[in-house]
Amino acid sequence: MDPVVFFIVLTTLYGVMYFFDRFFKSCMHYPYDAFLRNTGLIVNFMSLHWHSSASTFNRMLIRWGSTSGNSFTRNFLVKSFNMGVLLSFLLLPVGIILLIITIFSGSGTGAGAGAAASTAAATPVVQLEILLPGVNLPLQEIGYYIATLVMCTLLHELGHALAAVLEDVPVTGFGFKLYYCLPLAYTELSHDHLNGLRWFRKLRILCAGIWNNFLFAGFCYLLISTMSITMSPFYILNEHVIVTELSLKSPLRGDRGLQLDNVVTHLNDCPVRNEDSWLACLQQVQMVRQGYCVSSDFIRLNDESIDISHHGVDGRLQCCDDRNPNVSCFEYVEDVTVDTPAEIPQHVCLNIRRTLEDASGYCKTGVCLQGYCLRPMLHNTTSILVFKRQNLQGQTLTPVMYVGQARDVLRSVRVSGFVPHYPHLSAAWPDALSLLLRYNVVFSIGLALVNAIPCFGFDGAHITSTVIHSFLVGRVEEHAKRDLISLIITSVGSLLFGLALLKVAWLSLLRPLL
Repeated sequence: MDPVVFFIVLTTLYGVMYFFDRFFKSCMHYPYDAFLRNTGLIVNFMSLHWHSSASTFNRMLIRWGSTSGNSFTRNFLVKSFNMGVLLSFLLLPVGIILLIITIFSGSGTGAGAGAAASTAAATPVVQLEILLPGVNLPLQEIGYYIATLVMCTLLHELGHALAAVLEDVPVTGFGFKLYYCLPLAYTELSHDHLNGLRWFRKLRILCAGIWNNFLFAGFCYLLISTMSITMSPFYILNEHVIVTELSLKSPLRGDRGLQLDNVVTHLNDCPVRNEDSWLACLQQVQMVRQGYCVSSDFIRLNDESIDISHHGVDGRLQCCDDRNPNVSCFEYVEDVTVDTPAEIPQHVCLNIRRTLEDASGYCKTGVCLQGYCLRPMLHNTTSILVFKRQNLQGQTLTPVMYVGQARDVLRSVRVSGFVPHYPHLSAAWPDALSLLLRYNVVFSIGLALVNAIPCFGFDGAHITSTVIHSFLVGRVEEHAKRDLISLIITSVGSLLFGLALLKVAWLSLLRPLL
């Protein structure tokens, strides 16, 4: 779906729901209120809120974590959440250092899920970046964005709920909020039971969401790393690439152009085995101007040179009639290893398609086993691209020839390294799965890192309060003073996070618009 259409449809749905919500509350007050209470649904302007007492959900969690259940499973989960506590304490200094670097460093580049880290390619500067569809993410990928947020937040809250049941803390409710297209989930626990636990058991619950996100990121990364193995029964990898998408304005569309499900084997003389080699071949075409080995007989019979060659407005020597778009001026590249004079002129005008079809091969230094090396005299950014292709059955198709810029191909043609074994399989499926997994890796790590920071509204604030009240109880006897220390630490963390967020918002969102 087109992004503009998506936002229009979503806004319309919210408007219709809000209108009927107001209408039913005024005309069918009691039945509608009973319906909302039974379903736990609340409709607000451009937002939805669903809350459940989670009786069914509670029963399911109790079966998973009850002491009467499998003792091996329970012990495994407890030890796993112990690792979550350790991980949260390890991520805390990492998050603080990352915030400080982001605030005081230059305008490097980074990536994150709301806030996550990456290493820039040119410099070792690490910083945060806000990921928003239509700003620094393709708007066409908003579906992956929303699905990833839903999965990451649900798994985060599931970790809290499962750890709470293991510690006999009742889960009083579970909810889901949708602010336009931003999903948020939450878990309600019994505060009295939670605060009555010993400090480490309480930390297991507070750190369980961070641990779940970290495990999920590792699981998604493992799936990405093994896709070449898991997809091998259905797809051929690292042999060629297949065309999965052609934009509407692509210059390669048409009856004589590329088609969907075409398998591209070569780009000029560059073999295309995967997406990386596809990009490398396009870069090579743009950087290296190749020649073609053409026989002297073909040159003599097809030369359309005008009587007087002259220089055009762009400084290029012209030996063809400008009114004929199918021909180009070719320059003879001398073979330095041969002393005998050539039988052809220095510049000839030939039909591009017929010349490339008759050529016996490519040349770069003037050396040809057969014929003479002719190099087309095109604009600096214009190249001749020949796509050798075949269909899914392995039958060779007519090559596609394109005279233009390599970056036009890069922008308008999308390829995949997953070539289906069977015609009913789509090459877009593994690419979509890979993209979704990559989103989940980045967002899960970002969510885990952010929640470890002592900041208001995050798990880090509750973790900090628990640690302060547990370890300073002997030195600072007054509860109010320990609350003040926890408040100061959380305020400092919130200030650092706010400053980093403001800087990232300025660099990523506001400054490009000014």
